[in-house]
Amino acid sequence: MATARLAHQLTVRKNFTKCSVTDDVIAAILRARQAGIPVIVYLSYSGLGPDTERGIDHAALRTNFPRLHAHGIPVIHYWRPLMPANSAPETITHVLDWAARYAACSVAVGLKVKPGARDQLAALWPELADDALPLEAADAVWPRETWELLETLPSRYPDHPIYQTNSCALTHVLGRPDSHLVHGTSTCTDNHCPAEQRRLCAASAPPPVTPDDIQQHLVWLGVPTVHPIHWDSERRTATVEGALALRDCNNSAQRFEIGVQAPRQTRDTYWSGKFGGSQPLVLGPRNTSG
Repeated sequence: MATARLAHQLTVRKNFTKCSVTDDVIAAILRARQAGIPVIVYLSYSGLGPDTERGIDHAALRTNFPRLHAHGIPVIHYWRPLMPANSAPETITHVLDWAARYAACSVAVGLKVKPGARDQLAALWPELADDALPLEAADAVWPRETWELLETLPSRYPDHPIYQTNSCALTHVLGRPDSHLVHGTSTCTDNHCPAEQRRLCAASAPPPVTPDDIQQHLVWLGVPTVHPIHWDSERRTATVEGALALRDCNNSAQRFEIGVQAPRQTRDTYWSGKFGGSQPLVLGPRNTSG
């Protein structure tokens, strides 16, 4: 019975990226959903061409959307990475005109740049060769053309939510309130989110938590040394004095529905992100027309 109850609390997120979703995979997903396990499929579709995404069957990728939709399997359109090569308005509308017909929402993400990848990515985006740009510390790097176009998309896709935060996409699809302190922030404002979802987030009451709860959870996670924790009850944010792995920060943040801030471990290979306080980096000249 305990295992069955746990299964009902789990959400399985399957990212098929750019592979064809076969009949046996669809059958397996339907069996899991019939057993009460929520399964959400991520389809990564950004509009990049074969010169960038080599070896990808783009026709099969697009076909995944209506096939999954026809079986009632929820899809989140993972719209990344966004680069100059796919930032033109006609490319963006080509992608969203299709995805919005079948996906529950889209998650729009710029380019993530991990340490050591700068030179390789500069071949695709020459501006990234500038050593003065804090690429690795950014939440994501965006072409300004795309960043500015995001503000206009709700008028073309009024019924299709477009998020910059994956957690918000999940709460929308699962019908749950925000548990990552996004609601009411500038990120929340930037998201194109349904009014009913915003009301759900506003009405939620996060559980009480103390610094001892957080400390005990970090010990349970296997953190070898838990440094002093400063708790801001008004902002529901814990600040840890010592370095902490990003995975442990995010795990604790999700467990208690709080913010966790800590210096990042130097050898941490996880992406930087908004949970850790990183901000978008927008490159390119501003549009001064009009």
